[in-house]
Amino acid sequence: MKLALLDIGSTAARLEIVDLDRSRMPRADWSVKARTRLAEHTGSDGVVDDRGVERAVRAVRHCVRAAADQRPDALVAFGTSAVRDAANGERLRAELSDAAGVRIGVLSPRDEAAVTYHAARRWHGRRGAPMTTVDIGGGTIDVATGRDLEPSEVVSLPLGAARLTRQYLPDDPPRPDQVEELVAAVRRTLRRSLSHFAEADLGHPVALSKVLRQLAVLTESAPGSLARHPDRLSRAKLRPWIPRLAELDQAQRAALPGVSRSRARRILAGAIAAEHILGTIGVDELEICPWGLREGLVFRFAEARECTGGDVRELMTTLFR
Repeated sequence: MKLALLDIGSTAARLEIVDLDRSRMPRADWSVKARTRLAEHTGSDGVVDDRGVERAVRAVRHCVRAAADQRPDALVAFGTSAVRDAANGERLRAELSDAAGVRIGVLSPRDEAAVTYHAARRWHGRRGAPMTTVDIGGGTIDVATGRDLEPSEVVSLPLGAARLTRQYLPDDPPRPDQVEELVAAVRRTLRRSLSHFAEADLGHPVALSKVLRQLAVLTESAPGSLARHPDRLSRAKLRPWIPRLAELDQAQRAALPGVSRSRARRILAGAIAAEHILGTIGVDELEICPWGLREGLVFRFAEARECTGGDVRELMTTLFR
């Protein structure tokens, strides 16, 4: 069965086709991507402006039309926090659904964290041993821990890199007082919500999300030597980069190793959140996991189909809201 999975995020819409019958690995046989830039078109009030809605609709149409020749058996489409948490999300989802030709589903923050944890567990293996995942998205940060395929505890907080940037860093580059206010807000919330993790057996700590991967490239690279695929993000190496990032504007950050143009504006907020998460839960470094939400969903669909013979569309109605 060829499953088309359309992921609509804060920077891009990406459609991947995976053959569930051919491989047990969640690797795409074909993919296409188009920029949505929803984060750039979301105001401080959480409303996606008309240009942002139109751009996201065009991106979805492009992906679906490009995939038509691949003739997938089913198309599953979902939006991440940029769609789920938009103040005008009902209108946004309706227009995106029209463009895709299927209903755009969304996961609750906890369910999204559980699915990404599932992907990390399958990637890392060692079932029965404790593992903790840290994920910094556009709208939320998620910390999940457990010993099996499903986490035993998930904490999801509205401190995603794009959200923090909109709320606290409106200037480019930000003023020192804006950075200080962001740091204070992050520290206060994390101490209240994550301090108990420092006393737990977190086992193997794993990093999810593109923000964390880009920070790993940035912090592990040296002048004239780009660390293309680092396997670790170190708190000690990340900390001195924060004041440097705070002095740069978006264009200057985009010229740094590993920092993409689409995430250059939010990379400072992501770095601050990452450094304080690690400090709060008592972890010195995270291992970079290349899998995330899309891979976790592929595993969920494949497992459900193998165990029950369930229809992917039916599973979608129970997994998404």
